[in-house]
Amino acid sequence: MVSVSFTTVFVCLLALATAPVERLFTWTISPFLLAGLLAPGLARLAYFVGVSRVGVARAMPLVSTAPVFAVVVAMIALRERPAPVVLLAVACIAAGGALVAARDPRSGAWRRIDLVFPLLGALGFAIRDNLFRYGFRRYEEPLLAAAAAAIASAAMMTLVGLYSLRAGRMALPRQGLALLAASAFFEALAYISSLRAFRHGNVSIVSPLVNTYGLFAIALAAIFLRDLERVTWRLVVATLLMVAGILVVVRAGSG
Repeated sequence: MVSVSFTTVFVCLLALATAPVERLFTWTISPFLLAGLLAPGLARLAYFVGVSRVGVARAMPLVSTAPVFAVVVAMIALRERPAPVVLLAVACIAAGGALVAARDPRSGAWRRIDLVFPLLGALGFAIRDNLFRYGFRRYEEPLLAAAAAAIASAAMMTLVGLYSLRAGRMALPRQGLALLAASAFFEALAYISSLRAFRHGNVSIVSPLVNTYGLFAIALAAIFLRDLERVTWRLVVATLLMVAGILVVVRAGSG
């Protein structure tokens, strides 16, 4: 709730300051509202659950497979046939996933079943991307589209949060709220930057670059979370394989 709310406030303030707000009130904005219900709301929730259960070093590489899901969905919707190079890339990603799922007795207690949460997050982001692509056929304001999606996402997460509060399954401790707010701020910057990049650049160039963030996450986890997480050679190799596969699949899919 904190992450999505702060992201929504930041994106909406920027949209109000720079975009013609009256263009927000049109039926062509509906694909972005639907996309917002999935991501960043529910998809980010699934990712956060994955981080809490299996750690950043495992959750991030799996979430970064979102472009692969996005390309697969696009191929099914458009009835395209994947080239052999795409199958090779998928094999690399599958090998990376197998390394992520491999249990290291020195890496602490975690369950393989919990890997489903970052994968669900990746699927949510992938469907959102396809909805964005469909929506931009009739709508030309990326910043307002981002604001609409963020508002829908915040509404969805508020409902989920209120239900959890009433059920007594969630508290709102002050400790850590500042870090979550900072996380949301950087998430908003990344969100807006990637949309602007997609507006001005080729998808086959921008999307692979955006989705190499798994490498940065692994490096930062190794530096700042050494007392919480163990970054093994398996995770490093898995991340390299999965990012390489993403580069090939997205490039082939966009071509």
